[in-house]
Amino acid sequence: MKLFKKMAVNFHSQVEAVANQFENKEALSSSYIREYERIVASAKVRLARVEAEAIRLEKESDRLTAQATLWAERARRVHAADENQALECVRRVKRVREQHSAVVQELEEIRALKRRMTHDVDRAGQKLADLKHRHQVLAGRQSCAEAMDGLPSSEKSRPEDLDALYTRWETEVTARELHTHSLAPETDRLAAAFDREEEEADLRLTLEEIITTPEENKE
Repeated sequence: MKLFKKMAVNFHSQVEAVANQFENKEALSSSYIREYERIVASAKVRLARVEAEAIRLEKESDRLTAQATLWAERARRVHAADENQALECVRRVKRVREQHSAVVQELEEIRALKRRMTHDVDRAGQKLADLKHRHQVLAGRQSCAEAMDGLPSSEKSRPEDLDALYTRWETEVTARELHTHSLAPETDRLAAAFDREEEEADLRLTLEEIITTPEENKE
């Protein structure tokens, strides 16, 4: 019996190893993220409905408060002239106040539900953002690893060959640049001589201005 269990465990381990080898983890992660996005979107829709219900109850509470105030004012206004009418106004005040109490209680429950759902949706959104980040990071690392696996072993194990290649390439380019410069036409010596003389004359004029300017200021 123990031997059978040991064989079963070994077989299960081998099956898991094969499954992990052929499992497309990136596709599974993408599928899980899409499902989680659907869950988060559904939760946001339900939260929006709760928020809308809270707004409706707040408006209803305000309306009933205004109604109670209105009927109370009417009772005060007519009680001297018509007591029965005043009592009917008070009856409506009490009915409206009962409705208001029920609405307030429901509103408190809705607000508590809204707080819990908002907290849950925020946590779910953060969890979704974390899943997407981990997916992107691992997918990028996997792409880099696959790219490295595709390189020949000689390129991965002998980077000095690449350095030597670039050194030879740079030497060849430098030699061609020197050869190109050596074939460039010679500069016109006569023109260069005139340029030097004209530059020197201009410099002398500038020097003269610098020397004479202080004397003119003194005058």
